Amino acid sequence: VVKLERLGPVNMLAVEEHEEESQRLAFLSEQREDLVEARDDLRSAIREINKTATDLFMDTFERIRENFRSTHQRLFEGGEADIWLEDPEDPLESGVEIHASPKGKTTQRIDLLSGGERALTALSLLFGIYLVKPSPFCVLDEVDAPLDENNIGRFIRLLQDFADQTQFVVITHNPRTIEAADWIYGVTMEEPGVSTIVGVKLQEALQAAGMA
Repeated sequence: VVKLERLGPVNMLAVEEHEEESQRLAFLSEQREDLVEARDDLRSAIREINKTATDLFMDTFERIRENFRSTHQRLFEGGEADIWLEDPEDPLESGVEIHASPKGKTTQRIDLLSGGERALTALSLLFGIYLVKPSPFCVLDEVDAPLDENNIGRFIRLLQDFADQTQFVVITHNPRTIEAADWIYGVTMEEPGVSTIVGVKLQEALQAAGMA
């Protein structure tokens, strides 16, 4: 009797409350299991996406690398060029190192090249990327501005090599680049304050002028 008195008042609803709490525990446990399963599925999906993205990136990167090398050799008529990842263990977050050494030079750092050499190196990388999946149109804005007469010729030949698969729109003030174009478009002001776009097919204009 003394022991029973020490227990205090008996909760007559204990059975019902236990049942309710048991049901709530079962519900929360099920919810937790669902969340854990969803978390694991998400982590698995992320790993799969990262693997696929890494494989695609590395495949594309290697193709760009080979194209960059060959285009650099073509533009510089020799020399060496290469690109590599700063952190090969984490290619999706890694920076990219660029090495370029024109023919007859041992310079490796891009910032030690001349303005024209840097422009040709940038064009080599640009076309290295372009060649992976050529586009029907390509717009180049004043990319030939830093080039001297010799390098302009290389740049023009590069465009002509790919002109059969891509239409190049080149914004330029260089006379040699303009002469190499099929069509020339310019802006003229025949009347004060009124601009007009004029297009000329170069070959026809030269024939009309008796120059071709």
